[in-house]
Amino acid sequence: MDSEPTVTPPRHLALVGLMGAGKTAVGASVAADLGRRHVDLDRAVTQLAGRSVGVIFHESGEQAFRDLEEQALGLQMDAVDPVVLSTGGGVLGRETNRDALARGATVVWLRAAPETLAARVGDLSSRPLLADGDPVEVLRRLDIERTPAYEAAADLVVDTDGLDISTVGALVLDALPATDGAVQ
Repeated sequence: MDSEPTVTPPRHLALVGLMGAGKTAVGASVAADLGRRHVDLDRAVTQLAGRSVGVIFHESGEQAFRDLEEQALGLQMDAVDPVVLSTGGGVLGRETNRDALARGATVVWLRAAPETLAARVGDLSSRPLLADGDPVEVLRRLDIERTPAYEAAADLVVDTDGLDISTVGALVLDALPATDGAVQ
């Protein structure tokens, strides 16, 4: 019985890391350089829900947001054409999300110190997890909680402290393996 050879499609590129790491800005830059569509997962969630992230958290809670995030991630991972995906900081909290990213994406962890992240986040009203407490302390706690998942999921790590968007984008592109389909 003859079978056709299977062709591995080019992989998606997913950026992970805490809020303020630069996932959205770097993702847009890298997508433009690669000629790919850029998807911000939080925006995909808001489009799916018809409500902002803050409203989802306030009205339905974090669990409802995470359910929508999982659904939005699945939709993006099913896309035929490879995308550059800027995820939310907590996307790796669910095993289904970790599995989906491991199967279909090259995962790049944009890493930075909590002090750097706090200086970058800007308007705290759009950051439900930072609403209650000192942003640096909250980010330190999140860093401790989420680092093991980032380490386990990351194919590549790029430190972003003290770097601008274009420099981080160039580092991401330079780090990509030629075999992942990202640099065709």
